Amino acid sequence: MRRTRKKRRLPRLLLPLIVLAFAGWVVIVRPFAPHAERNALASDASRPAGGAPSETVAAVEKPPATANVPKPPLAPVKVYYNGLAKDGKQVALTFDDGPDGVATPKILDILKANHIKATFFIVGKQAKAHPDMVRRIVKEGHAIGNHSWSHPDFGSLSTQDAKKQIEDTQDEIEAIAGVRPTLFRPPYGALNDDKKAAVRDLDMAIVDWSVDTRDWAGTTPPNILKLVNKELYPGGIILQHCAGEQEHLSNTIAALKQLIPALRKQGYAFVTVPKLLHLPDSQS
Repeated sequence: MRRTRKKRRLPRLLLPLIVLAFAGWVVIVRPFAPHAERNALASDASRPAGGAPSETVAAVEKPPATANVPKPPLAPVKVYYNGLAKDGKQVALTFDDGPDGVATPKILDILKANHIKATFFIVGKQAKAHPDMVRRIVKEGHAIGNHSWSHPDFGSLSTQDAKKQIEDTQDEIEAIAGVRPTLFRPPYGALNDDKKAAVRDLDMAIVDWSVDTRDWAGTTPPNILKLVNKELYPGGIILQHCAGEQEHLSNTIAALKQLIPALRKQGYAFVTVPKLLHLPDSQS
């Protein structure tokens, strides 16, 4: 009887030992399973419902569409109408649309006799027709600005065509006199934002005026003086012309002879536009 009982106890002892052995394998051996096996398990766990790994899904995602995103507005471009009043009683005489062979030399004679330096905004085709006048302007110490090639209305031109008008004039003036202007005055003083940005990209300053003498309209010399006295203040830029209809320019020349001593009597000093605006005379 005793022998029989010992034989029956053996199976009962084996079952707990088997359970303990399996548990030990799970705790001790399983964490050291091969990396490939664990990586495969991790990869399987990361797969979305469609079956492809999440990394593959992320790689083929398209960036957000930008075609309809509006462009940022252009940065504002400064247009000069006058200098700084704090610089004192300075004034700049400017002459547009030239040079020619009739009015321009007479104006240069008056300026030379009065030891005054002015600024001439030159039209490219006029420069090509009167290169000696361009050279005289530079030789006598006057500043030169760009006033387009043929004085068109820039509002009717594409930005590309407007830019060509400016660049052709720059090239012509440089070829004649060896200077490349830093100033641009748009025909009729009108320029939209795109064309202003184009001028800025050419590294040029846009200059209009603060006093319009209306000499181009045939204003009489006494009325020209009245306009100047009414509108001028320190740092002012006076608009006149040195080419155009000769009957009008005779008034310009007569008024200039009176204007210079009148302004000097008021304490004004005559300077070029680059000096008034603290800008270089030339790009070259």
